[in-house]
Amino acid sequence: MKPPDLSRLHNLRMDNDGHRYDMRDLAPRFAGYKTRHADGTAPRVVTAHQLFQTPDDLARRMVELARPEYGLKWLEPSAGLGRIIRPILETEPLGVTACEVSPTIAGELFKAFPAVFIAQRDFLTVRPPYDGGGACIMTDLPGPPFYDRIVMNPPFHMRADIKHVLHALKFLHTGGVLVGLCMATHHRAAALEPLTDYWELLPGGTFAREGTRVETYLFRITTAEK
Repeated sequence: MKPPDLSRLHNLRMDNDGHRYDMRDLAPRFAGYKTRHADGTAPRVVTAHQLFQTPDDLARRMVELARPEYGLKWLEPSAGLGRIIRPILETEPLGVTACEVSPTIAGELFKAFPAVFIAQRDFLTVRPPYDGGGACIMTDLPGPPFYDRIVMNPPFHMRADIKHVLHALKFLHTGGVLVGLCMATHHRAAALEPLTDYWELLPGGTFAREGTRVETYLFRITTAEK
């Protein structure tokens, strides 16, 4: 009689042992959830229209593209969950202002970034500052009237990205830098590319893990010194 082929059972045992070791390695991670409600580490769900967060590596690159220096005033006009705020704070821990339309998300920002001035506002409704007769009319953002650096990932719906970028330029110092994202369409290119000194079509799928595969441009606008 031919002896039974035990190779399949052997392979199954090897697989089971492998999964057992994997679960053992993950045990400390799951043990940390035991106190999640007592110590405030339980995950919280937030939702908002057009909330497509900037990937962390792209957020860091945007801040680097803005040419950071110590002592500058920064604005993030549509902050979301703070993906862009984090790398800004690594450069400038005190001079950061953020604007976020969602009350729920703004509340999360207050908790996560106590050193950041947070305005719970639709950025397009915020009054810009202006110079006239040697006087500066203050904006109703909780920071300075003008900013040295603006980094933004605005909403794209109905070409809102064009409106947000043009509005943000009203808050920028002469000689300041704005780095932003917009949807990759002819209308956006026609409206914004002539203003830029850097313009790049990002690789397809850059935002795939954030829930959208829309193509985007990354750009920089540097305002001229007077």
